[in-house]
Formats: sequence, structure tokens, C-alpha cells
Amino acid sequence: MSCNITDILLCYKGGATVGACDDFEMMEEDPLKTPDDIIEAVEDSKTSGDHSDIHKILNDRKINLRSRIVENGRCRMIVRKLLEDSVNGDKIVEKELDKSIKQIGKNENTIDYGFEVDFEGIFKDGSSRQTRVVKELLDMRAVSREGEERDAYNRLITHPVIAIFIYSKWKNSRWYFYLNSAIFTLFLGFYSAFIWKLFSRPEEYCRNPQRIVFPDQEDQDQLGDCILKLSIKDDYYNKMSTSPHFGFLTDFEDGFMIVELFFLILLILLILAEIYQVMVLKLQYLKELENYIEWIVIISAIVTIAMKKHMVDAKDPNAAIVRGIAALGICAAWLELIFIIGRYPFRGGDFSIMFYNIIKKTFRYVIALAMMIFGFAFAFMVINFGVEREPFENPLKSSMMTLTMILGEFNFGDMYDSFKNDSVSRGFAMGILLLLIILGTITMVNLFVVVIISDLKKLREDVFTQSLVNMATYSFLVEALLPETILKKNRVDETILVCGHSLCCSPCTGVKFRVPGDVIHIKERIQDILEKRKKCREDTEVRLSSCNLSGSRLLVNTFTTRDVN
Repeated sequence: MSCNITDILLCYKGGATVGACDDFEMMEEDPLKTPDDIIEAVEDSKTSGDHSDIHKILNDRKINLRSRIVENGRCRMIVRKLLEDSVNGDKIVEKELDKSIKQIGKNENTIDYGFEVDFEGIFKDGSSRQTRVVKELLDMRAVSREGEERDAYNRLITHPVIAIFIYSKWKNSRWYFYLNSAIFTLFLGFYSAFIWKLFSRPEEYCRNPQRIVFPDQEDQDQLGDCILKLSIKDDYYNKMSTSPHFGFLTDFEDGFMIVELFFLILLILLILAEIYQVMVLKLQYLKELENYIEWIVIISAIVTIAMKKHMVDAKDPNAAIVRGIAALGICAAWLELIFIIGRYPFRGGDFSIMFYNIIKKTFRYVIALAMMIFGFAFAFMVINFGVEREPFENPLKSSMMTLTMILGEFNFGDMYDSFKNDSVSRGFAMGILLLLIILGTITMVNLFVVVIISDLKKLREDVFTQSLVNMATYSFLVEALLPETILKKNRVDETILVCGHSLCCSPCTGVKFRVPGDVIHIKERIQDILEKRKKCREDTEVRLSSCNLSGSRLLVNTFTTRDVN
């Protein structure tokens, strides 16, 4: 089978392979012929600004957003074609999604009141792989620019049809997330136990000094408990670093081998899971900050378990670097646990998602703060030259000192007294400190707070969007992992009835989906869509009535003129 610009090939598994369409994600569809009218309508809309011809072709030929078109050797979904090649293509897609929502019941006070959502436009009846349109939207969102372009994709992802589908799919996919989060939690537990065992055991030896024989025991007894403790620790580190028994999985004492064994097994499982996510999500994976944090954890864990001997070697010049990497890793691992908790379906998880979104937002403004810190750091380093106490003796120390001062740790008394009789330098220093308080503490820090919480509604919408992205991501992973026989049993129904009541006196008849209480955006959007449709219908009826009335008047005037003549 061959394809050219005039063929729409909806590729199927096990069928003919056609260029870019040769992909396991391309499933069976009915082939459509001659897509020239769609291509021409999209091109014409760029100059006319009218999308009506596109909607007419999609409706008349029953072409859905999931349909695939091959154009100039490039295989794309219709949804991608519309979004990439049309001006304001998001409005076309949004209108097509709006058609999938229908109100049932007379009014909101009847028992059968609700909304019928039809997913026929985003996946084919009987298809076991249903997330292709959603994945396409998230792929395009991943490469979109911040601002209006990203907001347009967010509106499509949070559209009631897409959002309800993601929620419904999540019910069949959440087991993968629970399994993944359980593995990470166990990994973090054994990682922490490994660090605990590795670095706290010298203190245990201090409680039983007879377990170690020191060369100069009499002299050490005279040094006191503090010196003895330090000597024991140094000797313990040296013994561990030089002992032939301190190798891979060899220390049985205190259960260290068990901790190390499970730590290694869980680390391997996490690495395999991350590689699998990279293969499935591709560009989406690279756009999420959380994935980079996970790799920091993994890399530091590998360094920790592979170079444990160097970390406890007091004479190794690279021990400090290795310990620093291990410290960053265990810290990042506990931060990652916050993000994982944010994906659990309870209200406390919203806080974690807000924390994650605020971290991403804050990084955009750190550059301005860094410029201010470096400016004042060099100024304090110059003005404090020659004083007895030099807290600003080099750029790095001066920068960290300035950062703590911006956050409120001014140490005014120490700075004032450090100049002694040098009133000129003290005057300049106080002036620079005053500028730091005004520009840094009062202005910059409070500006950060304002930027983060100025728009609470926008912050909640971002949480809603991020929750949908998280749920959709795990749905992609499950759909790519499981065979079709299992996927067919966990399919989302083609049509779902959504409850439209705020409070039900009894279970609604036939309702298969209830909107979660913390995502009222779905019902609000549905109501807006229905109101807009009703208003459009009323306007159309008014225009038709006006046209008929005008025609009747014209006809009457014509007959009257003839009678007079």
C-alpha cells in the first residue's frame, strides 16, 4: 500500500507500513480518501479567518480528532494538523470537543439531570489504546512557549471532555503509580538507612570503646571524652577504609548487608522505570523538572553505594566531594517524596503540587536576585577590606553572607563594631546596608511573595492542570506497557453520564462519573459550553425570524405595487 498527499491513512497494527506512520501506536481505522478539501480549507482559513468550512468538512465526512493524515510524507493526527497549521487552531479543536457534551434532564432539580459526554471524537469504538489524542496534546504542550501559547494548550487539556476522560482513565491506571511510589518510598527508606548505618556507626563504637584496640590507650584516657570520641571515629574510618572485608555486600554486622542489598535492588528498579519513561514519554519527559530531580537522586545513590569506601576514608582527598554528592542525593530524594505525595487523590496533595509549580515559577526570577546578591557582595567585600573580622573576605563567602542578610540576618552590631574608629568606611558600609534592606529585603523578597500568590485562582488552575498532566502521564505508561487483552478489559466507555447535581437525594440513575469535589472547573466549563450553545441557537433563530420577516415585507410591498399599477 502506498500513500501520497491525497491519501489519509489511518494506520493499523499489523497492517501496511507507510513512512512516518509505521509506529506501534497507529491503530486500525477506516481509511479516508482525498483529504485535499481539508488541506485547502485550512489554507483558506488563514486569509479568510473563517473556520466554518473546516467544521463543515469534519462534520460531513465524520472525521475525528484522532484521524491521521499523510501530507508531504508526514503522518499526523487531524488534531495536530489543526493546531499546527491553522490560525487559532485551539478554537477549532475546542469547538469540536464542545459537540461531545449534551445536557440530559429538564433542569438541575430533576433526578435525571446531568451531562452526557461522548468520547467518540478522541478514540475509536472498540480500540484498546485510547490515549493517543491526549498524548498528542501533551506532546505539543511540551514544546509550546510560555504565555498565551501554553495557556491555549492548557485550556484544551482542561476541557471537560479531555479532563473527564483522563480522570476515567486514571482509575484504571493508578495501580502503576501506586506501585511506582511504593518502590520509591521503600528505596528512600533503605537509602536513609544506608546513610544512617554508614555514618552513625562510629558513635556506636564510642559507646563500646573496648571493641577497638588503640595503640596509645593510656595517653588517650588523659585527653578526655571529647578527644577520645574523635580518635575513635578517625580510627574507625581508617579501619573501614583499609579493611579488605569492607567491600560489596560483605558487612553483616548490624544488618548492614541487608540494607545494602535492598538499597541496590530498589535502585536498579528505579533506573529501569526511568528508562522506560524516557522511551514512552520522550520530549514530555525532558520538560518536567521532577524527572531531573529523580536523576539527581539516582546518580547520587550510585555514587554513594559504589564509593562508600572512599566516603569514610579520612585520608582520601576526594572523600569530601563524594560525601557532598551523597548529601545532595538524600536531600533531593526526600524532596521528591513531597512531589509524589502531591499525586495522591486527597486534598493535602494539592499543597505538594503547588509547591512543585512554585519551585518551577521561582527559578525564572532567581537571576534578578542573583544579580543583586553579587552586586552587594562585591560592595561589602571592598568596604570591609582591612577590618579585623572579615566576613566578606572572598566573593563566594561574601555572596552567601549577602544572601542571608537579604533574608533578614543583618548582623548589624557585628558589622558596626568591626570598623572601630574608621568612621568613613563605617558610613559607606551602613549606607550600602540600608540600600540592601530597601532593595533586597523590603522590595525583592516581598516581590517574590507577590509573584507567587498574587493570583490565587490562577494558582488553583495550575494545580488542576498539573494534576491532569500527572494522571495522563501514568495512563500513557500503562497503555504502552500492558498487552491488548488486558487493555480491552480496562477500556473507558465511549459515553459517560456525569452527575449535574450539587447534592443528590439518592444515587443518580445511570451516572458513571461524579466530578471530584476539588475540581469544580469541570462543571463550570460544562455550564459555560451549554450556555454558549443555547445563546448561539437563540441568535440563529432570531436571525432566521428576521430574514423571514424581511422577506414577507418585501413580498407584500411587491404585491401592493402591482395592484396600484
